[in-house]
Amino acid sequence: MIQAYCLSVIYLFIVAALYLVDSYRRELSFVILIKGALQERRGALTSFFIAGLAIAFLSLVCPVAPGPIVLGDLLPSLWIIHSAFFFRMLYSNRRIKDGEVYLDTVSLARMRTMGIISASIAAVHFLFPAIVLI
Repeated sequence: MIQAYCLSVIYLFIVAALYLVDSYRRELSFVILIKGALQERRGALTSFFIAGLAIAFLSLVCPVAPGPIVLGDLLPSLWIIHSAFFFRMLYSNRRIKDGEVYLDTVSLARMRTMGIISASIAAVHFLFPAIVLI
């Protein structure tokens, strides 16, 4: 199903931007609004999480045409699931002290590495849709 493919590519690029927004704040300034919405609104974070799980499931079950029917694109789907759970855990574990929100610290280098991995998976998934990424 081509819709699941398009949604998975878009979701992967959004996730890559969310990973990289702290390292490249000026270049990715438009992502700050998305990050703020995910941090502040519990409904937005839940919707982002459920959308990630649904897109990963659809990508596994309904792959793009030469892919196997059962597995589909395994690597992008697993990365989407990983990212959905990662951002769910990162943005829901908040400690409030004196009215300010402190997030659990994740190293900047780790976030940058995961952002580059996510962007690479999204680029390969977009540029070569007929290749099954298992």
